[in-house]
Amino acid sequence: MLLWGVSLDGILGALISIVIIKAGIEMLASPVNELLGTSISAELTKQIIKEVSAFEGVHGVFDLILHNYGPDIKIGSLHINVYDTMSAHEIHGLTRKITMQMIERHGIIMTVGIYAIATGDNRHAELQTQVMQTLATRKDIVQVHGFYYSEKENLLSVDVVPDISIHDDAAFASQLTHEIQPLVPDMQVVIVVDHNYSE
Repeated sequence: MLLWGVSLDGILGALISIVIIKAGIEMLASPVNELLGTSISAELTKQIIKEVSAFEGVHGVFDLILHNYGPDIKIGSLHINVYDTMSAHEIHGLTRKITMQMIERHGIIMTVGIYAIATGDNRHAELQTQVMQTLATRKDIVQVHGFYYSEKENLLSVDVVPDISIHDDAAFASQLTHEIQPLVPDMQVVIVVDHNYSE
């Protein structure tokens, strides 16, 4: 101020205030993110899919969702394909092994859901093959899973994961329903549009 006749107090005060505000926002962001839940790295999700797929009796891993709630708490869920010939006792044992391995190796509390693959020579297995093949021909579908068929409930349902070109899930599901409906004209067809939340 003595040299140039310019008061620097206000300018320096503003700069210091900006630095303090920036540091405060960064300090708050970390605990807020942990409270809300942050996604986990793509490398870890790929590793988990690889590990779970290696279990005997697992024929596909889907719908993996992982959240980090701090340094010691990670929570996740996924679905696995198993043959419909497995008993409830065998499935229980398999899911128990998976959850124990996830907590021991990665510290993740994992919930494991089940999708049944139809086997044998029956209407269920035949429809599953037809639906999967029909949807697999579409280039705008990345993955098909979760096939469910019930004559008792008069219902056929399947999950699809679209590529990034799909922006209207409802219209997409409606379009796929019209494609599948001729296979079961007298049944309710439900298309569930999934998204990849972990990769």
